[in-house]
Amino acid sequence: MILLEMVLAGLILFTILLQWTNVRKKLILITIIGQWVTLIALFVDYGWRWPMIPLYFLTLFVTVKMIPTAKASTIRNKVILATFVVFALFLPGILFPWYSFSEPTGEYAVGTSSYEVVDSTREERWLNNEDNRRLMVQFWYPTDDTRKEQARYHNHPALFMNEFGKENGIPGFLLQSFAKQRTHAHSDATLLNQEQPYPVLFFSHGFGSNRGQSQFQVAELASHGYIVIAIDHTYYSPGTVFADGSNPGVASIEFNEDESVMDDYAYEWSADARSVMNWLEDVESGHYMDTALVSQFSGNLDLTRVGYLGHSFGGASASHTLAVDERFHAGINMDGFPYGDAAELGVTQPFLTLTSDQDILTSYIEDEEYLSRYFQQVEAISGPDKVHAIPGAMHLDFSDIPLLSPITSWFGMTGKDNQHKFINKLTLEFFNDTLN
Repeated sequence: MILLEMVLAGLILFTILLQWTNVRKKLILITIIGQWVTLIALFVDYGWRWPMIPLYFLTLFVTVKMIPTAKASTIRNKVILATFVVFALFLPGILFPWYSFSEPTGEYAVGTSSYEVVDSTREERWLNNEDNRRLMVQFWYPTDDTRKEQARYHNHPALFMNEFGKENGIPGFLLQSFAKQRTHAHSDATLLNQEQPYPVLFFSHGFGSNRGQSQFQVAELASHGYIVIAIDHTYYSPGTVFADGSNPGVASIEFNEDESVMDDYAYEWSADARSVMNWLEDVESGHYMDTALVSQFSGNLDLTRVGYLGHSFGGASASHTLAVDERFHAGINMDGFPYGDAAELGVTQPFLTLTSDQDILTSYIEDEEYLSRYFQQVEAISGPDKVHAIPGAMHLDFSDIPLLSPITSWFGMTGKDNQHKFINKLTLEFFNDTLN
């Protein structure tokens, strides 16, 4: 719960307690007015969110119904009412928290900004009008410009909730508290300039997700001195909005067990990463000096130290990209089947594979042949000593989903314990060793 929600809950409880005393009605009226002022301030500053609907109705109930009848109620009814009020006020905030991100632990504050990348050498395969491939990317980077407001989890929460919900078969409104919350990154903050340029990390999301899916991780890496660049793989990514405000939507793409089909998608995602790398080379050389936020990165990108990490299908993109492009110097696949040609071509750069708990993995993936191929290929890419199963972790623990609600673990979506600290520790250690 945010501060105003807690204030409103406290005023409601205080008003109920006053009803059971002999205080003047004038004081009760003042507390009711305070409730409505707080409620209006909530709607103005934050908008509504569905887990707090009981809170809104209780405000109305206290005003209209409870005031004239509370003193006539029995002790038993008062206890029942008080118990209901406590649960109605506080349980939704616990189950669907408003602020769920831990503050990054590095020495730097974190800034974030988004840009559009257009690759004039590639035609968009999902359109018939021969447009070029357009990509949205988001940077997280060290800053000391903490006066800028904290960035929202998603800049277009309603669109994101709608598209993500349809893509993943869940009611989009369940994501409301999550998509609208503020993160610890500062929106459009100025990059902290230092004598040495920063190492660069690419991030690719999973199938049906988007560039902001693992902010627990990218913000943490940025706080330790990395510039992290996450890619929205257009037409695969719900909630994408281009710089001109247009929304490409999500193409009708189904996850397919046919590896030749999935390989084709991996090639496209890898081409996206290389398009962004080409764009970064232009940024670093000063070709985008007309845009202040982009031009600040010129001279501050160390393109001799570039890593690439991805979750799920984004991990496949990372492994394939390192196999075909030596400009990427280290990589991490987080629980993704390595579609593409990495296992066949080999990856000579340092490459780490992190997987779900293997006992859990074998319990919900019944295809033994698929699992056998998976472990054979990731060991061929990383080497057996660089494949680590994380105890207790499930597939979505490598994303922000565990922060949505504690009930994700009750339904088998995530592991019983929050794995983020351990994942961040392994990720940071690996890139510190290989890029620094």
